[in-house]
Amino acid sequence: MADKVGDSGDGVKRKISNFVFWNQTRVFILALSLTCLTLTQINSQIFTFTVICMDDLIVENQMSNVTEPHWIEGTTEKSILFSATAIGALVGLIPSVPLLNRLGVRLTLSVCGLCSTLGTFFTPIAVSWSFYLVVVCRVLQGLGISVILTVLGVIPTSWSPKSEYSTYLAILSCAWQFSNVIFMPISGILCDSEYGWRSIYYAFGVLTGFFYFIFYMFYTDAPGVHRNVSEKELGQIKEGKPDHAIRETVPYKRICTDPCVLAAWISFLGGNLGFITLLLYGPTYLREVLNFDVRSTGYINALPYALCAIYKFSAGKISDRIKFASDKTIYTFWLFSSIIGLSIGYCIMAWTTDRNIAFVAFAFAIVTSGLIIMASVKCLAMRCQQHCHFAVSTVSFLSYCVQFISPLGVGIMCPDNTPEQWSRAFLLITGIMILTNAPFPFLTTQEAAEYTKHKKSPMGELSEKV
Repeated sequence: MADKVGDSGDGVKRKISNFVFWNQTRVFILALSLTCLTLTQINSQIFTFTVICMDDLIVENQMSNVTEPHWIEGTTEKSILFSATAIGALVGLIPSVPLLNRLGVRLTLSVCGLCSTLGTFFTPIAVSWSFYLVVVCRVLQGLGISVILTVLGVIPTSWSPKSEYSTYLAILSCAWQFSNVIFMPISGILCDSEYGWRSIYYAFGVLTGFFYFIFYMFYTDAPGVHRNVSEKELGQIKEGKPDHAIRETVPYKRICTDPCVLAAWISFLGGNLGFITLLLYGPTYLREVLNFDVRSTGYINALPYALCAIYKFSAGKISDRIKFASDKTIYTFWLFSSIIGLSIGYCIMAWTTDRNIAFVAFAFAIVTSGLIIMASVKCLAMRCQQHCHFAVSTVSFLSYCVQFISPLGVGIMCPDNTPEQWSRAFLLITGIMILTNAPFPFLTTQEAAEYTKHKKSPMGELSEKV
């Protein structure tokens, strides 16, 4: 049968396929985007797990009668590799806003996916050749994740109806949780198998390339030009949004001096420090401090992230249906439930000597940490409206700064991975989280800023309850 002809929503005729995913193409877009973001995040984290099962490199080095120890034994070298991903992410983030404006999400994210694929697939080869080549691979993986947080704010804006925004955002932001749920158990099994740690890089490198190819072929930056989006579904997505997306010059100075935006940025900086430390050093803490074996580390580190994903989805779904509370009340509750949960978990880990209690506290901290990014993105989206891509890009910048500095700080404070060293680190992080989040409820607002009101916003009036 011939394709139907419809309206893109901008007065331009478009072809509509006979297969429209039962008027749920946006759900397929969500699943595909989530898969790609998850795989990219997995690639950036693989080294944080395989570092605990790369002892064969030390054995090979000793058998080669080399007098110098292998770089995998050096705390400084490992800290550099942990931070190299953040360097790549920061480098990629600098041109991300103009690239997203000029090329769109489809092309920009696909290029990032290619960098992540190459950096992951060639890591085992680089390990055999040179430490510096491994650094290059880690930087490529960092380039892969450079726009993740930014597109996290853009894709829901383009593809979700207003009434589903929080749910769409919650599911898409589960990439961090799903990455651990998927790759931690698989990595634990493969590390202990005959295939070894190298197989992890090859497997996820191939999967990343495959799904990003599908993403490039299927995704469009606007639902109005997608041939599998029906007229009915397009109407649902566009309901309550402006008919025309108008490009405006970003008022950088006004955004950067907005107290609401500054409070959201500072809050995220502290909260993300707590989350990133667990994300990067969870396997090391479980293995070196709590003395779990490699396979157990994979399974038990994945469990809290699975629970966190369920927690985030439930929070998003419930908030889309709440009518009695303001949006500010909702995202402030999201933020403080995460900060309080992280602080409790960190304090218990710092003070207990019982392995089981420490693991429960570790899991509790991870589960409750999931709403930090949701609170930050929603607050900035409502405040900055059509300029939220810049505000969220700054969140990305702060995240990667934390990811760069955190390994250096841990390397200094926990060189021997003793419980006492980690206790001091946990208490310091707790104090930073509390101080950076204290101004948030007093300075933030759900009202759109004046600099957004010159023209209509593509976000619509998010502050109005549906």
